[in-house]
Amino acid sequence: MSVRFASANHPARRLGWRAAGRGLIAPALARAANDNGRMASDPAEAPGRFDPLLVEALRHFAVHGLASASAAFDEAHEASARGDAGEQDHWLAITRMFDRRLAARVEREFAPA
Repeated sequence: MSVRFASANHPARRLGWRAAGRGLIAPALARAANDNGRMASDPAEAPGRFDPLLVEALRHFAVHGLASASAAFDEAHEASARGDAGEQDHWLAITRMFDRRLAARVEREFAPA
């Protein structure tokens, strides 16, 4: 995947750049805005706060890249072998974020017969 850098100070991103080019108005530079609103008094209720599982899944992806689903599957399998149901559920949730079909197959494997 390629990443393209786009400068914030580009004429196409200026508000009213066509009218400014004709000398009708002064150009106003478009600015990024924070859409999170006001922060709540309790940090746990803050609108900008992310799901901890999502944050951990993104960190897992940063380490394993496109192999994240299979790496999380392996972690769930190891947790199952240790008998740690909480850790197994945690890794299954991360696996589900990357590959729902793999997570469904893993849940069928771990389901009590």
